[in-house]
Amino acid sequence: MGQRLAHRYHIDKLMGQGGFGKVFLANDEQLPGHPICVVKQLNPVHTDAFDTAKRLFNLEAETLYRLGEHPQIPRLLAHFEEAGELYLVQEYIAGHSLAAELAAGSMAVDDVMSCLRDLLTVLAAVHRQNVIHRDIKPSNILRRQGPGEEPGKLVLIDFGAVKALQASPQPGRDLTVAIGSLGYMAPEQQASRPCFGSDLYSLGMVILQALSGRHPMSFESPATCERLGVTVSEELADFIDRLVCLDHRQRYGSAMEALHVFSQLMAGVTNAGEYGSTVLPEVTLADGELGVAVSTQPTVFSSPAPPPLASSASPAPPAPYSQQTYRNRQALLNKVRRFWIEGVLERSLHGQVLLTLGLEERPDAIAPPWQITYATPGQSPQPLPTGTQASHVFDAIGEGRSLLILGEPGAGKTTTLLSLARNLLDRVTGDRRLSGDHRLPVIFNLSSWLNEPIERWLVKELNSKYQVPRSIGQCWVEEQQLLLLLDGLDEVAQERRTACVAALNQFHQDYGPEMVVCSRIRDYEKLPQKLQFQAALYLRPLTDEQILTYLNRPDRGLTGLKSLLEKDAAIQDANMSLIELARSPLILNIMVLTYQGVSSEQILPQGRGELEGRPNYQQQLFDAYIQRMLERRPGNAYGSAEIKHWLTCLAQRLVATSETVFLIERIQPDWLSVKQRRAYVIGLWCSFFAIATVLGSQVLAIDRLFLGVLLGSLICSRIFGVNRITPTETLRWSWQKARNNLLLGLTVGPPIGWCLKVGFGFMFGDRACLLAGNCLANHSVIGLAFGATLGLTFGLIRGLSGKRIGNASQPNAGIWQSARNSTLFAVVAMVTLYVPGFLLGNTKASFWAATGLAFGFAAGGGEALIKHVLLRLILTVSGITPWNYSKFLDYATTSIFLQKVGGGYLFIHRLLLEHFASLSKAKTTKHKQQY
Repeated sequence: MGQRLAHRYHIDKLMGQGGFGKVFLANDEQLPGHPICVVKQLNPVHTDAFDTAKRLFNLEAETLYRLGEHPQIPRLLAHFEEAGELYLVQEYIAGHSLAAELAAGSMAVDDVMSCLRDLLTVLAAVHRQNVIHRDIKPSNILRRQGPGEEPGKLVLIDFGAVKALQASPQPGRDLTVAIGSLGYMAPEQQASRPCFGSDLYSLGMVILQALSGRHPMSFESPATCERLGVTVSEELADFIDRLVCLDHRQRYGSAMEALHVFSQLMAGVTNAGEYGSTVLPEVTLADGELGVAVSTQPTVFSSPAPPPLASSASPAPPAPYSQQTYRNRQALLNKVRRFWIEGVLERSLHGQVLLTLGLEERPDAIAPPWQITYATPGQSPQPLPTGTQASHVFDAIGEGRSLLILGEPGAGKTTTLLSLARNLLDRVTGDRRLSGDHRLPVIFNLSSWLNEPIERWLVKELNSKYQVPRSIGQCWVEEQQLLLLLDGLDEVAQERRTACVAALNQFHQDYGPEMVVCSRIRDYEKLPQKLQFQAALYLRPLTDEQILTYLNRPDRGLTGLKSLLEKDAAIQDANMSLIELARSPLILNIMVLTYQGVSSEQILPQGRGELEGRPNYQQQLFDAYIQRMLERRPGNAYGSAEIKHWLTCLAQRLVATSETVFLIERIQPDWLSVKQRRAYVIGLWCSFFAIATVLGSQVLAIDRLFLGVLLGSLICSRIFGVNRITPTETLRWSWQKARNNLLLGLTVGPPIGWCLKVGFGFMFGDRACLLAGNCLANHSVIGLAFGATLGLTFGLIRGLSGKRIGNASQPNAGIWQSARNSTLFAVVAMVTLYVPGFLLGNTKASFWAATGLAFGFAAGGGEALIKHVLLRLILTVSGITPWNYSKFLDYATTSIFLQKVGGGYLFIHRLLLEHFASLSKAKTTKHKQQY
């Protein structure tokens, strides 16, 4: 004791300690009166956990900064690192814990109701910030005492995610996340999958303990008021019982929803339970005004009665999946999580803003499936309760769900979609059986749709984006095993957008899938045809209060930006106001990253208020953002002009092809100009000519070689083409396919071989011998043997098939897979053709070996490899891309221009992509001249 931290906090005494660290009572000697504060020292038992502990420590600090202004949460005064130790300094709350009160026995019902009101109020504030406390128990609840604000009020303490690091004393075991306390932890929380309902479960257990006077560890499962002999009103008992349901889907969706119901209960509303599991408000509708199809029975969307919960019915028995089918499903789920949740959502700019998106129901944006005409021009938007999650609305729709998410550019549509995907993935992977009653949530971007049936497009996208063999993808689509999360309806080329909506409606009618679609609201409202979906959400822009509150922290260095936005809030012309841009969470976050530590004069040096030449604030912002991100990495391997030029070329290409996710292996010859394409075709012809020359020189005389080579080149170019590059699939050996194809090959191969050998001899010098019959037997034996060998080669190659989902996710994986496949096929074909020729004493055995080598190389994907290398070479020489493209794209990712999605890349937002694509072509041309 007596230690001084940060030259101001004098440690007075130790208050407690545990596996996560120690808690001290201290005095702040730099403030008048040396007020008391609480200092928490992080001190994990195992030093190898320090890096993880530090990350969670910073997360806790950020959480407390956001939550600390609430009167029922201790304020975080400071956090710092000193001498390798991490410290949190918090407000001291004078009072005692609820655990001390419960030690004396049960509480009166009125006192419990008061506690419940206090705790739901503070927990609702926590959930609004998308935070889960995860350790609600009596010892973490304090009752204020003495003078100060609201004496007697309950205060929620200990947001220490760091204490989750429970180091096992047993050597060799990994650290695990085990947040919570036995007796109070919900079942899903014990499985390390907490949700908002987990906090409600813990709160319910605290309330049952207060009413019964017993510790939750002594409760029989499931715990209810009736089983514990608690005497309360029927309405309160129903409310508490719902808090502690074992299935989180049967609890309230969040503390906000629970508080709403409890407020009705406190006000004497006896039918509060009708609020149900849905978070949608009650809507009075005329008969036939708005109908939707749920299963096969028509019902009224957003009716007061809650839809049946998925868990209320007995689940269907798990489908008898084979081991390979299970692996395929698991591989797809892992890729969706790794590509989109870990690669995009958890690294998104929205995650740094940490502002809750407002939701608004938009029934006017959907067309009823049976084209009912409304009795009024349309329904007014219905605001949803603050803190409502898209998953709540999606769950409330029921089986056969379809949802449209609308918003302005940068409003958070993709973030909302990915958050929903994470919730759905957690549910599916939480069931270790991966049984058939779970559809597989998969994310696609509609920008690549090209006037084709949606079912066909889905199979292609599964193959190209997730490496799912087409046969497997076709089965999944036809059997409705996918839950489709479709982003970017507005990114479909404008001339195809209406047709895309029609295709989606047709697919929805034919297959009855569960699906979610995202679109910019203005682009969607222009469409003559609407999606026949059951619900629509509109993401409301941020308010002035939300924006300025977020920027209000003086330690963030945003004073200049805040001052400028406050002035702009008074400007009447919205087109001239920066704060209108800041209403987008994306733009606000870009402003924070760009203008941190910058004065208001430096932010917009241009003159304002001019009638002519009005500044484009969004363009200025993105220009400044690009420059700021480039300055963050001094001494990089690329020049600023190179980076901008290459990203501009990429963005312009993506816009031209209406694509969002870029895969290196999917670069096609249409990237080339007419002149470059001519060079590409000549290069391919030279490649085919060289292959044909090597083969022809083995058996043809010099006078016949040119004709043979020319014919061979024509055949190669005709077979493999010059317009499209198609990488091969991941392969595995299948004995069944090998047997079937061996039978076919050995049946058809010998006659073909005989015809080739005898016909070749008849055409080139052996005609007289063959007609006389002297060499017919020899030619026949060689031809039949050669044909049988071809059949054997055919069977072996066909035994290697793409019937599983590859796990590779590195850039250009398709081309590398083509290289591996072509090498394998070339070796197999070379050996199987050379050996019979050698054993038969054929002097041209080297020809058959070379033929096998070329045949196997081409059949295994070698032609895609040749095309890709040639194309990349031309693009590099032309200055359109660097040679090591993946290295550059990884650099652009770390510079926060791109995000990595598996083996692909996408710009951090469509707005930034459009900004790069709109950069002056003159600048691009000027840069090209440097090469």
